[in-house]
Amino acid sequence: MSREFSKNIQNGFSKTDYLMTKKEIRKKYLLERQGLTRAQISDASQKIHDWLFQSIAVHAYTNIHVFLPIKDKNEPDTWLIISTLQTDFKSKIIVPKMLPKSVLAHYFYNFKTNLMMNQWGVQEPEHDATLQVDEKTIDLVLIPLLAFDKNGYRVGYGKGYYDRFLAKCKPNVLKIGISVFDPIEAIEDIDALDVKLDFCITPKRIWKF
Repeated sequence: MSREFSKNIQNGFSKTDYLMTKKEIRKKYLLERQGLTRAQISDASQKIHDWLFQSIAVHAYTNIHVFLPIKDKNEPDTWLIISTLQTDFKSKIIVPKMLPKSVLAHYFYNFKTNLMMNQWGVQEPEHDATLQVDEKTIDLVLIPLLAFDKNGYRVGYGKGYYDRFLAKCKPNVLKIGISVFDPIEAIEDIDALDVKLDFCITPKRIWKF
């Protein structure tokens, strides 16, 4: 236990102000994010977009994987990022498709890509074998999350899609989380399957791990 942690415990802060389980975090931040207005999400999304292109050398990455936002869950609007990538960069955009057993498939995206809504309210590309992408060719991944901690670990929806996906990527793939909230101190129940972020971008700043 750190000296600062001990000091704050003595000053009346409980352990739960610092450490929460993934289940507790998921419940708390799902509710908090649902409480945000469309205007707040729009403002946060624009600031996240700006931090990304101001702080990361995006032009240095060829194949960039971008999650498509779930509007009903108040996820940050990554269409702003996709639009800038299409307009100002030569990067190839890749988007995911959910498969059974918490597996993601990946496809190149362009203006002609036909998107469909799946049963969870996520837009996905139709299957096209000619556009499917191997995980090892991806250079940068923008990662959805509900919350993250100051150690660079994230909490998602609990299905394990992104942890399985990132484990298949090349070791030097750049992993960037996208969050509308600041980090919590620490996630209590991190395990060996959790993949650490390189960066996380919030409306206020970019965090490096």
